[in-house]
Amino acid sequence: MPKRMGNRTTLLLAGIICAISIACGTTMDSPKVQVQAEEVLAKIEELNQPVQFENCIIIGDLNLTSKVVYKPLHFNNSIFLGSIYSNSTNFKYPVYFEESDFSSNVYFVSSNFNSTVDFALANFNSHTDFSMTKFNGNTDFSGSNFSSPVVFRGSKFKGETLFMLSIFNNDSDFRSSLFSGFADFRLSHFKSSADFYGSKFEKKAFFYDAEFNGSTSFSNGEFDDDANFEEVVFWGNLSLTKTRYDKLFIRWHNIKSGLIYDASAYMLLLQNFKNLGYFEDYDSCYFQYRKEHRGQPWPLVSGLDLLIRKGIDIFLEWFYGYGTKPLNAIYFSIAIVIVFGIFWRAIGLGGLNDVTGEIDKDWEKPDSIYDMLSFSTTIFLSGTRLFIDPPAIPKIKGRSKSLVKNAFTFERILGALFSILFIMAIGGTTIR
Repeated sequence: MPKRMGNRTTLLLAGIICAISIACGTTMDSPKVQVQAEEVLAKIEELNQPVQFENCIIIGDLNLTSKVVYKPLHFNNSIFLGSIYSNSTNFKYPVYFEESDFSSNVYFVSSNFNSTVDFALANFNSHTDFSMTKFNGNTDFSGSNFSSPVVFRGSKFKGETLFMLSIFNNDSDFRSSLFSGFADFRLSHFKSSADFYGSKFEKKAFFYDAEFNGSTSFSNGEFDDDANFEEVVFWGNLSLTKTRYDKLFIRWHNIKSGLIYDASAYMLLLQNFKNLGYFEDYDSCYFQYRKEHRGQPWPLVSGLDLLIRKGIDIFLEWFYGYGTKPLNAIYFSIAIVIVFGIFWRAIGLGGLNDVTGEIDKDWEKPDSIYDMLSFSTTIFLSGTRLFIDPPAIPKIKGRSKSLVKNAFTFERILGALFSILFIMAIGGTTIR
């Protein structure tokens, strides 16, 4: 599967790491102090004692379930060898886990972070669960790496939320989450499924240059402000069923596996493209919608009527791309002219049996290939009777007059049909 997270992303991430390391006065090679989880818990429970365990190795499970923490927690550049259990925990002050490494499971289910939360450049190596958690201050997961499934289902982000340059190596679950502040997922990389079903973004949402490799869903979601998906690539299926938005800055050619079919989702996206002036995106999206629609059940049409209408729909796709591909009409027109040119020559036009010009001395028999194609083109274009009059119907010895006349008339009808299709398509794609 193609990847777009290349040198630019690597350099950006390296720059962030270096900047933070310099600012904190630490390096990745600094020796770490080993601390037991019980010692960390005791320090948290002590009154008037700061909790400073930066650049440490925390050994054992750390259980903060149902506790109220009345002091800042500093765990920057630390390693947690055991699991963290912090269900229904209330953190009153800032919490810092910047550049930390979590070797085992991390649970912050139904917890409250009442101030700043910093997990920037953290590594989550096992299952991570922040479901039903409230982030009441600014939240920073920039540059974080999630190796296993991560769950933020039902979480509420009240302040600015940063997931810029984060990597989700497994399934990510943001179902029914609320982002009340600015949400930044720029340059993030979702290597598996990403589920934002029912999530709401009340302020601007930036996913610029992100990459979604698995199936992605924003179904039943809501973007109250602009949603920026420019340069975002969706390699898997994208679902926008019942998604509500005003402006969705997204390009159709970046939805590689297509939009999961829903008529209302297609209609809203088409209107969005038109409002933004993305007319080429509109045409491509409309073409795909018509193809997808043909494969769906038509409950109000049945029997022979259904077969005829779907059959006609196939020809409309081929002949002029449902009005989005005017060149299709030209290609078919050229093919028809060539086929009829061969037909006219095969039945004797321009040969010894051609007696069309015996009375009309100005008649010149179309002997060469160029003459035959020119004759066929004249018949084809005369179908519109706008600029070209039809030539005389050929008279060929040994050939039925009805055969010649019917072929002559049929080519003119095709000329009229494809001229109309071309005009309709060219009008629809150039006059907006």
